Amino acid sequence: MKINDRVYGEEEINEKVLIDLINSDEVQRLKKISQQGLPEEYCREPTFSRYEHSLGVMILLKRLNANLDEQIAGLIHDVSHTAFSHVTELLFGDPRKDDYQDKKHQIFVENSEIPEILEKHGFNCKKIINLKNFSLLENEVPDLCADRFDYAIREIFMENEKDKIDYIIKSLINCGGRMAFSSYEAAKIFALSFLKCQVYHWGSDEARIRFKILAEILDYGLKKGIISNRDLWKDDEFVLSLLRGANDGKISRGFELLERGSVVDLEDYNKNLIKKFRYVDPLIIVEGDLFRLSDVLEDYKKLLEIEKEKSMSINSKKE
Repeated sequence: MKINDRVYGEEEINEKVLIDLINSDEVQRLKKISQQGLPEEYCREPTFSRYEHSLGVMILLKRLNANLDEQIAGLIHDVSHTAFSHVTELLFGDPRKDDYQDKKHQIFVENSEIPEILEKHGFNCKKIINLKNFSLLENEVPDLCADRFDYAIREIFMENEKDKIDYIIKSLINCGGRMAFSSYEAAKIFALSFLKCQVYHWGSDEARIRFKILAEILDYGLKKGIISNRDLWKDDEFVLSLLRGANDGKISRGFELLERGSVVDLEDYNKNLIKKFRYVDPLIIVEGDLFRLSDVLEDYKKLLEIEKEKSMSINSKKE
């Protein structure tokens, strides 16, 4: 199987277990789930699917020489997302953590066709669904990990030259099971671009309010019986079709708000809505020693502190 990824380029996948998993209903479902939470027509930032992201994580892990178990874990790490991704944190979870999907991962996978596929190819499902086993795939903030790197580099890719993206990717290394940069300049470009995505995309007032509007539509639809919790385990398009098909005035008004060019001026919505603060402080290897970017770039350290404080201030107002 050949994958032509817009960020990493062409990748040949020969492992039958990966091919079978890619073709599974669980992974294919991710094609219709927006990584950004908001479907393309309601999102002001560049969008891509959870499917594209999941394949990208797998490719990145492969290029970092992760073993096949970790590549498999990377491919399926997002299959337990509901429709609209982290928007549903406002209904069922904690938007400061965005971990509702993580809590559902094991039970979702165990009740899917994935264990059968893994067993057929001789892989241990219990090991693979425990993401704590894989330090390249998932790692605590502020470290890099394949998941965190891939969703960011895809948004950064939308606004930058391909040569710059290639330079960042080629500077990534596997340092004893931890992701690091071999280049100070690449680490700086990536970290500043990641923070820009947080401030102007993921954590912006625009994103916060749009999440709130869509969450209110979903909550109303659930209470009215227009959609069910079970429906949310399908995909964005399916749930949208149910909501639109209801011809309900309140739902229609909500979608009309989301169709606006900007919603930050809506007086009925509080801008101080809770949203997870995402950031990285990547490791850089210099002459065999590891340093964090903030250790060698004081301006970045100060910028991180400022943005963290802003986020904490906003979130504390809602506690």
